[in-house]
Amino acid sequence: MFLQLTTILLHLALCSATKDVVHFSVNSAQGDRTPVKEDNSAAEMATVTVNLQQAVNRIGSHFVGVTIDSQQIRYNWNSFGFGSTKVQNMARALSPSYFRLGGSAADYMTFDPTNQKGHKGENLQGGQVYCSNFTTQFYMSVDQWDILNKFLQAVGWDFIMDLNALQRNADGSWNPANARQLLQYSASKNYKIAAFELGNEYNLYPSSLAVTPAQLAVDYVTLQNLLGEFPQDYYSSFLVGPETAMGGEEKYFLGFLQAGGYKTIRASSFHSYYFSAQEKYLPHFTNVSIMNYLGGKIELAMTQTRQVDPLLPVWLSETSTAYGCGTANMSDRFVAGFLWLDKLGLSAAMGIQSVIRQTFYGFNYGILDLDLNPNPDFWLTVLYKRIVRGPVFNATSDRSDVRAYVACANPDNFKAGSLAFYFLNPNDYSVTFDLPQFDAQTMLIYALTAGDSGGLLSKFSALNGMKLEMSGDNLPDLKPLSAPKGPVSMAPYSFGFVVLPEARVSICLNQ
Repeated sequence: MFLQLTTILLHLALCSATKDVVHFSVNSAQGDRTPVKEDNSAAEMATVTVNLQQAVNRIGSHFVGVTIDSQQIRYNWNSFGFGSTKVQNMARALSPSYFRLGGSAADYMTFDPTNQKGHKGENLQGGQVYCSNFTTQFYMSVDQWDILNKFLQAVGWDFIMDLNALQRNADGSWNPANARQLLQYSASKNYKIAAFELGNEYNLYPSSLAVTPAQLAVDYVTLQNLLGEFPQDYYSSFLVGPETAMGGEEKYFLGFLQAGGYKTIRASSFHSYYFSAQEKYLPHFTNVSIMNYLGGKIELAMTQTRQVDPLLPVWLSETSTAYGCGTANMSDRFVAGFLWLDKLGLSAAMGIQSVIRQTFYGFNYGILDLDLNPNPDFWLTVLYKRIVRGPVFNATSDRSDVRAYVACANPDNFKAGSLAFYFLNPNDYSVTFDLPQFDAQTMLIYALTAGDSGGLLSKFSALNGMKLEMSGDNLPDLKPLSAPKGPVSMAPYSFGFVVLPEARVSICLNQ
C-alpha cells in the first residue's frame, strides 16, 4: 500500500511559549512503501541562518531551461503537439527560457534541405518511449525544422542548437558543410538561434569515433568562423561547450579549455545525472547523500574552468535524475521533485549560471508526459521561475537530513527586496524550519506535496493541498497561502517555497 496523502492543512500551532509556527500537517495512512509518522505535532527543528551581506551568485531569467532530445526528430516528433494551445500555454509558462535541441542523437542527424515535406521517421508503437537506437544516421527535413522554429517563436524560448560533430573530413577536422546548409536555410526564414553547441559528450564516444579535446577546440574555431559568414543573422549568437559528461577527473573538459576552447565559448558546459535508469531504487530520489553527489561535479567544473578563465560562466547544460532516459514510473513522478529542486538550489548556490532540464517532453524524465499533460516537475519548474531570481545567498542549516536555499524573490512578481527560501524535507517526519533572523516577517507559502494516494509515486502534485491540473488549455492559479510570522513546519516528504515580501534585503532592493 502506498502513502495515502489526502490533504494539507495550514494552521497555527504553539511551538513554544513565545513562538508561533506555520505548520503544514499531512493526514496520512501508514504505507508499506513510503511510511510516514502520523504524529506531526512533535516536528524536528532545523535552524536556518543566512548571510545577507554578500551574494554568492546571481541567477537571471534564463537560469532554468529545458531540452527536447534530437531523438524525437528520428521519430518525427512522436506525438508532440506543436500546434496545441495547451502545450503552447505550458511552454509560455516557462518563458523566458533557453531551449536546447541536443543529446546523443544530435551527432547522427543530418539536415536535408531538399526534403520539403518531411521524413516520416521510424515508427513508434502506441506512442511508447523509445530509449535506444541513438547511434544510427537519420535526416531532419525542412518541415521538421520549420515546425520546431515556429513553435519556439510562438512560445518565446531562446534556441540552442546542438550540431552534428561527427561530420568529419579525411584529416579528422569537423566538416561544416551541412551546418552551413542549415544556417543558410534558417537565415532565409529569419529563424533566430541564440547559441550553438558542437556534439554531445565526446568523452563517451567509442574509440573509433574519438575526437580529441585539442581537435574539438579547433572545430569550435571553425564553427565560430561559420557564424561569421552570416553577420546579419547570427552576429549575436554564441557558443557553449564542451558538452561533456562530468565524471572522474574529467580530463576532456579541462583539455578542451586549455587547448584554447575557452576563447570561443561564452560558457563552459557539462552534463550530470545522479544514477542509471536501470537502478530503479526509490530511496535514491530522497537520499541526501545522492543529492550531495552533484556538488562534487559542480566543484570540479567550476575549478577547472577557473584555472583557465576566472570569469567564464559555467552551465549545467543537460541534466535530470537518471541517465538512460530516466527511471520508469519514478523520474516522472512526485518523488523526482526532491532531486530537481535540490539541483536548482545547489547549482545556484555554487555559481552555475544555467541549468537545462532533460527534457520538456519525451522519455521517462519529461516534465510533460506522452499525453501532453504536466508531470509534477512541470509545476515545480514553473513555480521556481516565478519565485526565484537575482542574487543568491549562502544558507546554512544545523541539520543534515534537510535542505534549505535562499535567494532574492523574482522582482517581476514580488515587492522589491523580497526574499525567497526553498526548503526540502525528504523524510518520513515533519521538520520545522526556524528562521531566527526573520521572526517578525509575514510569509507567502507555496508547499508542494504528493497530489493523490500514489504518495511519492504520484503522477500529481498538490500546492497547499490543492491538486494541480490544467484547466482545459490553461494553467490554474498558483497562489500562495499568506501566513503570519513564525517558523515553518514542512510535512513529511514535502518541499516548497517561502517568500518574505517585507524582508527589504538591501542587495535584493538594488538588483
